[in-house]
Amino acid sequence: MDYAIKILELERISIISALKNGQNEQLQELQQLDKALKWLHLLQDKKVDNAGRYNFEPLPFVEGYGGFTNYRIMIDKETEDVSLWEEYKKTDGSCFLLEPGDFILEAK
Repeated sequence: MDYAIKILELERISIISALKNGQNEQLQELQQLDKALKWLHLLQDKKVDNAGRYNFEPLPFVEGYGGFTNYRIMIDKETEDVSLWEEYKKTDGSCFLLEPGDFILEAK
């Protein structure tokens, strides 16, 4: 991924130079390039390497529960008894409150 990031960063320098020379039509390309670089840096920082090993699963709107329903991540403790389940907490002690439209990144 380092190679791709370096290539895009060189292209970014080229576009910025063109913009400084009045080629304003390249502003949209710069914005797209910046967005791509942010994604690549995020994936690299989180060590998400091969896209084929992952699945983005969108959380759907749940019919019949209104618009304020959240998804929560539970630790099931290998039991079907829901009363024994525990909500997963982040390192800061807060819980994930996922909403319809959020994504789960699942490793295959």
